[in-house]
Formats: sequence, C-alpha cells, structure tokens
Amino acid sequence: MAQYTEYGNFSSDNSEFVIKRIDTPRPWINYLSNGKYCAIISHTGGGYSFYLDPGVNRVSRWSSENYMKDTPGRYLYIRDQESNQYWSSGVRPVGKSQGYECRHGLGYTTIKNSYAEVSTELTCFVPWEESAEVWLAKIKNLSNRERSIKVFPFMEWSMGQWMPEISVRNLYILVNQGVFDAENQMIITRKFPWGGKEHLFLGFMGSSLKVKGYDIDYENFIGQTHSYQDPVVLERGTCTNSTARGMNMVGVFEHELRLKPQEEVEFSVIIGLAPMRENDAAIKAGIKKSAAVVDKYRDISYVKSSLNETKNRWQKLLHPGRVHIETPDEQLNRSVNVWMKYQITMNNHWGRSASYYHEGWGEFGYRNTSQDAWSMIPLDPEYAKERLIQLAEHQKKNGQPLPGWSLSLGPSTHRPPSDFPIWLPMLLISYLKETGDFKILKKKVKYFDGGSATLYEHAKKATEFLQDIDRSARGLPLMGTQDWNDAFDRTGIGGKGESIWLGMGLCVALKNLEELSTFLGEKSVAKDCRVRYEKMKTLLNKYAWDGDWYCYAYNDLGQPLGSKKNKEGSIQLNAQTWAIIAGLPDDVKLKKILKVIDQDLDTPYGPVLFTPPYTKYNHNIGRITAFAPGTKENGAIFCHGGAFKAFSDCALGRGDQAYDTIKKMLPASLDKDIELYKTEPYVFPEYIIGPGNRRYGEGAFSWLTGSVDWFFITITDKILGAQPDFAGLRIDPCLPKSWKDAKIFRTFRGACYEIRIKNRAGVNRGIQFIKVDGQKIESNLIPPHGDGKNHLVEVEMGR
Repeated sequence: MAQYTEYGNFSSDNSEFVIKRIDTPRPWINYLSNGKYCAIISHTGGGYSFYLDPGVNRVSRWSSENYMKDTPGRYLYIRDQESNQYWSSGVRPVGKSQGYECRHGLGYTTIKNSYAEVSTELTCFVPWEESAEVWLAKIKNLSNRERSIKVFPFMEWSMGQWMPEISVRNLYILVNQGVFDAENQMIITRKFPWGGKEHLFLGFMGSSLKVKGYDIDYENFIGQTHSYQDPVVLERGTCTNSTARGMNMVGVFEHELRLKPQEEVEFSVIIGLAPMRENDAAIKAGIKKSAAVVDKYRDISYVKSSLNETKNRWQKLLHPGRVHIETPDEQLNRSVNVWMKYQITMNNHWGRSASYYHEGWGEFGYRNTSQDAWSMIPLDPEYAKERLIQLAEHQKKNGQPLPGWSLSLGPSTHRPPSDFPIWLPMLLISYLKETGDFKILKKKVKYFDGGSATLYEHAKKATEFLQDIDRSARGLPLMGTQDWNDAFDRTGIGGKGESIWLGMGLCVALKNLEELSTFLGEKSVAKDCRVRYEKMKTLLNKYAWDGDWYCYAYNDLGQPLGSKKNKEGSIQLNAQTWAIIAGLPDDVKLKKILKVIDQDLDTPYGPVLFTPPYTKYNHNIGRITAFAPGTKENGAIFCHGGAFKAFSDCALGRGDQAYDTIKKMLPASLDKDIELYKTEPYVFPEYIIGPGNRRYGEGAFSWLTGSVDWFFITITDKILGAQPDFAGLRIDPCLPKSWKDAKIFRTFRGACYEIRIKNRAGVNRGIQFIKVDGQKIESNLIPPHGDGKNHLVEVEMGR
C-alpha cells in the first residue's frame, strides 16, 4: 500500500501541499479565485480559466475528458539556442526534468523545474480585485557559462461559451479573432456574435519582457502533425507572428534572454478579460482597459505586492481566532484549520460549477448555495448574511424557491428539485444562533414573482409550501423531478411519487422554526410548528417504516424505494441518518436502524449511500439505475452521506462512531492506498467508488462538494461541542472516548473563547463542570460577552 506521502506532503505550517513527483495518480489541482475570476491549475500547469460563469465566459480551452491527459494549460516553453533543446516549466507537456516541485498554496500555485542547467519557477495567482490571472516567472542560469535562452509563454484561448465549444467547435471557431496590438505589445482576442448574441468580453495577454515574436494561430504554433509536447515553433525556434480569424487560437510570445552565469531574470505574464460590446467605441474602451491592467502588472514589484496581498487575504480566512482546533489527531487538525476552510470558500465562490471533471455550467443551485453559506457562518457571518438574503430573493411568494442563478445569465426559472424549500429555514436559524442578529427577521425581502415579506415569513412559507401545497394525497412531500438525490430523477416525474427523505428534512426545518419561535415568545407560531412536525412524524412512521429501517421514497406507481421489497437499493443511508436528525424513531426503531448503519452500510472507506447498488435500469426510478454500480449516487461511498451520518451520530452521543466515519473519509488519511484512491489528499472528493465496482476505493470528482460543509460543522460544533445558540454559546462535546483532551478556539459575538476540554473519564458525552475565566457556571450555556476580549473555558467531561 502506498501512502500519499510517496508523492508529496504538507508544508510545516500546513498552508501548502508540496508535490515532489510529476506522476500523481490523477492531476492534483488548485483553485485560484477571487470569486469572479477563476483559474484552475494542476501540479503540472494544466487547467483553464473562466469569469463569473464557466458556461458563458471561458477564457482558456478545456474539455472534461482532459483530466486524463492534463493538457492544455499554462506553460512556459524554454529553448536553449545553442543546443536547440527545449522543455517546459511544469515538466509537462514536453516531459523533461532534472528536478521538479509544485507547491499548491492558498490562492497561488508555484511550480519549479530544472533542466539542462536552467531552473524555472512559475507562480500563478488571481489578484483580489482583477478579472485576470498573473504569472510571476523566474528563470536562472545554473551553469558557469553565458546562455542564450528563448522563453515562450503559452495558453490556448476559448473565449466564449462552453456548449458550442464542445458540440459544434468546427463552427464556433469561425467567429474567433485574435490580433497583436503593437502599440500596447499585447495579444487581443474576441469572438464575433454567436446565435445573434454578443460576446461581452475580449481577452488580453501581455508580458513584462520585450516581445520579439508572437503567435495566435494554433496551427502555426503547434503544427499540423505536432502536439503540445513538440510544437513546431519550438522545433524551429522562432514564432511566425500569426494572427487568427476563424481559427483555433493560442496566446504565445517569443522572448530572448542572455543570461550570465548564475544570473536570474524575473518577468510577468498577464491574462484576463475586459468588457466589450459589438461596436468600435466599446472595443477601443476594452482594449484601453486591458492595456491598463497589463501595464500595471508589468511592474514586478507591483506583482509581488499583489501576490502578498492575495496570500494575506487567504491567511485572514484561516485566522485561528475564528475557528481553530487542537485534538490528538494532527490530520484532523490540519484539515479543519486550513484545507476545509479553503475548500468551503471555493464552494462559496463557485457552487458546483466547472471543475476538472464536471460539466461546464456555472449555476449556483439553491440547495448547494444554502449549505455552502451555512458552513461560512462561523468564518464570515457577513458573507453568509448576504447569501441568506439573496436566497430569499430567489423564492416565490408561495414558498417555492427557484432552481438557482448564474452570475452571468441571472435566475433559472425551470422546476426546481423538491427539497429546495427546507434549506432556507435551516440557514436562517444557524445565522441567528451565530450572530444574535434578530433584527434581520423583520427585514422586508422581495419575492421573485412579486410582493415582499419579512425574512421570517420567507422561512415559514418554505415549510408551508411542502406541507400545504407540494404534497401527495397521503400528506407526504412530493418527489417531483428529484430530491437531495438528484439521480432519482424519474421517481416522481409523473407527479405522484413521494420523498420520505424530504419529509424528514421538513421535520428538521419545522423543529428549527419551533425552537426560534419559542425563543421569540411567539407561542402560536411555535404551536403550529409543533403540530405540523407531529403530523409529519406520524405520517413518516406510518408509511416509511419498513420493519427494520426506513424506506427512502415511493415512485409514481406507489412502489417503495429502499425497502425489503427491493432486490436492489434496499437499504438507504440518508433515510436512516435523517430519521435520527429529525427525531423520528423510538428506542426500538433506533436500535434497528443503527444496526443497518453500522453493519450493512459501513465499509473501510465510509458508509455507502445504499446497498446493494442497482445493476439493471429502471425507468420508474431514474438515471441512478443506469450509473455503473458503486459510482455517483448508485451505491457509492458518497462523502455527503458520510457527513450526514457523522452528524447524526453526534445527535445520539456516538462520538466513537462519528470519529470513525470522519477518519475513514479524511482525504489525508494514511490508511488510504493513494494508488487506489487517486484524488488529492488535501480536499474531499464528491464520492469514493463503492462495492460492486472493480475500482472500489477510488476517489472521484474532487473539490466542489457539500460534504466539506457538513464535515466542518460536525467536527467544530458537534464533536468539539462549541455550538452557537440563540442565547449564547452552548458547550456540548461529543468526543471519541480515546481523546483525553482537546481544544477549540472560537470567535463568537465579539469575543474569543479558548475552550479546553478534559476527558479523563473517557466518555463520549457528559459534562461534570464548566468554568469560564475560572468561575463555575450552572449550565452549559455561556451568555455572549461581546467585550472583544479572550475568555478561557474549561470543560471537564464525565458521566
């Protein structure tokens, strides 16, 4: 078994993952982002960029199958003019190296390579306020003789929409145009209108070095029978100064360097977008703005200052005062304190947008956006507040949310998945517990289809929609096109299918609203929520209990899913974990569902989403039955489901079981065979391929997944027990029995709390006493201090 340390390891401060080998099992990537411009980059420089919405504003070219080749990307080709040898800064695509290292950091990636006594260092980042990416390059002559070197910065343009790029590329390239702006010494690219619609941006590329030559025509640079590995221009040694109209476009400069022995030269490359409309004045304005950005970043001192600012911005996110843990598990500490926060932020920047693996649409889905904002509450409550209001604005006055929105195209108006209403109340309650900002409940927010109401009313409307409008004849929530499990997409398409899981989610939302209204003293609202909850709980226990576990849904034909009656998909994880979270089972039922969770659904990599996987297509269930067994939602070890499971364990005080699941699913677990697991050891994948598949244990679709949201909150709020509440910070740890001590540092309502937990009794849950600043308190609720000071909280656990 090979551990991830065969390929690299974390830096001493855990803020970088340092890769020492080029042959990682999959491309190990980084997201460089300011929330508007995104550059995805692999450990070899592969990847692509986009602005606002990758479905609309692709900057550089990519197709989802390219992850197997890890090309194209951002490259510096280097050519020795004496020997005519050439190589590339990231080793790939040329493949020559005598010394390699990649450092994926927070907001930047640095790739080093040396060959033929020349070293290169390429640092890529996205400045915080620009619609651009910047490369800071260093080239050093390691020899004791003077060298004549040529450098060719390279990227491949897309400049437009994703769908025509992959479906009718032969036609879509015909609207391409690329020219060299001699006055500003930069490349300008654009697309003419497509389908009667203008492209709203032009692309630019500049360098701080003197431009000797350039190429924009792909074929002129690469050559008809050549590839990224051996471009004809590198063979020949000179660019052709080609432009492009109706052709595939690259961005290439030719630079000449004379390097004395041990001399090092630094330079920058700038790539980005500027606004454009289809008229001469607007194009000229776009070029002028592009030139201003390029000129600014031609100043190397300014580039370094901008890079430092970018690093500092990301370090601020990791400030230990907001949320920081110290446990006996260093892998867990590293993940929570650094890489989970970073992954959570990328979720919030891009939702489930384009990645190395996923499709190219850039919509912010309602469910995903809600969960992503939830995990940002302790890190940046103001950001979460903005998202909360934005989500309410994308709700109709009957309580039904829209599917989501694009930063470029605006709201989507097709029918949303059925589960979307439950997430707004959950986000609102979590925000209120964190901030105590109860004034926001009275804030008037517009409905998407007209009229307005308070934010409080928006939340209540969401639950009422599911229980009063979008329900079956039996009173259960309708499945519609799908619930949380998007792949059950034919289960309720006829309008009769019911989602048991969604009924459980509704119960959770109703309990949250009851808790809030009780705190506010609104007895009638609290009573209504309780009545609604008990009604739904009764229905679920009547129609969903299958004898030993809860079923998941009923399809349009009235057939159960997740039932003993099913040969495949008979035991569903989420139906059991959410039943626990919702408080549905009595002691007898609870004992039974814990048995199937612990015995039938568990694996060495975490729990499967259900068992056994589907092997035959079922038109009355959906695409989930067409997926290969053990992949995606079809019986995979879905990380989101594992996080739900750990969360539900904590609800029962099962600290050992929660920790066991988290340990199995941690990306950097040393128990993983990295040759099998493949994906990055610093971020969660969407899922791990499950039993019934020959690739069982392989990670898939890394980075943009809501599982990290749930794992982060489970660890900080539930296991370490620092739980925001309406009236203060509640302390209720649920530790593994083996942990004898742990700490969590938590900023809460204007004060910072250092919470030291002692577990000498070796229990999962239970508190003997709590001291705040040396004084015992009677309960486990700490009223907010709000004094800007540090406070010591000492917790002694015991029965």
